[in-house]
Amino acid sequence: MKNILKKSQLSISSKLGIYSNLYGDIFFDKTDAIKESEHVYIKTNKLASRFKKKSNYTIAELGFGTGLNFLLTWKLWLQVKTSKSTLTYISFESAPLTRIDLLRVHALFKDLTHLSKIFLKKLPPLYQGTHRIFLELGNVNLIIIYDDFLSLTNFNFKADTWYLDGFSPKKNPHAWSDKLFKEIYRCTNFNGTLSTFTVAGNIRRGLLKNNFTVLKNRGVGNKKEILYASKGQKHNIIKLKSIPLKNIEPVAVIGSGISGASLIYSLRKRNIKCFLIDKSSQLGNGASGNNVALQMPKLTLDESPYGLLSLEAFSYSRMIAKELNSVPRSNGLILLPSREREIIKFAKLLNNNWPLELLDKGTSKLQILENINYLYMKSSGIVDNKKFIKNLVGDIEFISKFNVKNIEMTKGGYKNIVDIYGNKLHAKTVIWANGYEMLDLNKKTPIIPTSGQVTYLKKTNLTSNLKVNFSYGHFISQAYKGYHQIGASFNRSDNLKYREIDQINNVNSIPYFLKKIFSSDISDLKYRVSVRASTKDRMPFLGTLTSITGKKEKDIFVLGGMGAWGFVYAPFYAEILVQKILNEPMIVNEKIEKLLNLDRLI
Repeated sequence: MKNILKKSQLSISSKLGIYSNLYGDIFFDKTDAIKESEHVYIKTNKLASRFKKKSNYTIAELGFGTGLNFLLTWKLWLQVKTSKSTLTYISFESAPLTRIDLLRVHALFKDLTHLSKIFLKKLPPLYQGTHRIFLELGNVNLIIIYDDFLSLTNFNFKADTWYLDGFSPKKNPHAWSDKLFKEIYRCTNFNGTLSTFTVAGNIRRGLLKNNFTVLKNRGVGNKKEILYASKGQKHNIIKLKSIPLKNIEPVAVIGSGISGASLIYSLRKRNIKCFLIDKSSQLGNGASGNNVALQMPKLTLDESPYGLLSLEAFSYSRMIAKELNSVPRSNGLILLPSREREIIKFAKLLNNNWPLELLDKGTSKLQILENINYLYMKSSGIVDNKKFIKNLVGDIEFISKFNVKNIEMTKGGYKNIVDIYGNKLHAKTVIWANGYEMLDLNKKTPIIPTSGQVTYLKKTNLTSNLKVNFSYGHFISQAYKGYHQIGASFNRSDNLKYREIDQINNVNSIPYFLKKIFSSDISDLKYRVSVRASTKDRMPFLGTLTSITGKKEKDIFVLGGMGAWGFVYAPFYAEILVQKILNEPMIVNEKIEKLLNLDRLI
């Protein structure tokens, strides 16, 4: 993968206003930017009235720019939205502004200060990919896709409204190609609309050629006219209605590890009534119960779907872990080559234009790294497992010591969840997320039990101040709560017994130059054994229980197969599954879509 993003090159002056040196054009009118943006995009598309008529409204934009269009749209949404409605705002940007640039611009719009502060706290890192931001205020899903505009070809959403690029077609011709117009039409709902500043003849003709109805509209400021276009009804007879919000409450999530906790987080942030069930007496007592877990992306040199998905999941999950105050203070991660060919890979990755926060060389000042091949990943590191799970679950009801035996269907689509003693719980929707024990559901469940043993090494005076983690096939964590965590072993079984050979191998896996620091007596080591749920391609899955059993299992879903990477993948997969259950727009790059669903494994 290469990071193809361009530098934004913002400048602010009294002469030019908010100006892009990259495109040689202004972002918006310097005399009244808010009035201009509201007129061209919000009023022209009649959003105030349209927001009231749909429970799920989707806006797509070419050019996030300063974020002014989004902030104004969000402000209007909060004023007129109906109860429990959802706004999805998708924006493509190939030259994103930095946080400092956005702070400078947003300081000019005092009425938007409150919304700006909320947004900037969640601003994604500036590297290529799809970044998902959930804004609880207004139930808004903001999807910022840092990529070329033509990456739209990789998505299959339908927008109700499009905001087209604000720069002049002469200054940014890539935003106005015939191929892009075709893609915009494909990704627009019937009765959907779009608007733009420009009235250039070739733009009008391009939209008309691609079946839009195009009109000129009254302009604003120095612009006498602007363009407005719409996509007509199919055959002029089909009346499309908003897909109603699905009644899924209450939702029962079975399994309190990272998968179940992530599902609860995605549900509760939408104010959906839900509860969590586990046969254990504690949260996260299974494979998620180690002290810490590593959060890092697995970068690839090509456009592999595995690499794309790993980076997107990492960005999302790491952001949530930080927001939930579950990330110990750290200086990041040192990634060491686990085999000879990775030395070549590291050198190539460093030439792929990734920001230094994600990937760097030579930043660490550790003397022990002299003459060692490594990558420094500042934004990667460990998460406090128990704290993260607890904070994901929040104050949602946790029903412990409830070992589910079966699920009974009742009237109205509701279900009785019955435990081994005959006790019953009542739910409309059920999601199984209990790791390798999902094998009990059906023999076709695509899970491979994998036993893993981690080793705990007591910190010393020499290691206690080492605030960096090391990954080398295995990993050794910085000292946390008195111990370094090493591991883990991988054994294809559901055996929970201690293995001395695994303890020895974990210690022996430490690279030679680190053993001087992390020396230990094997008899003085602690351990923990758990069983992970892996799959044949080592990637998780989500879907319906029906996909596994072949029987009609209405409103029963599964999420699993996290393997050793649950704290990277689970929050992301959980969010996608909840969106799917709720009929929210699925903004997923088709390159990674096949790695989400069960079909590939059954």
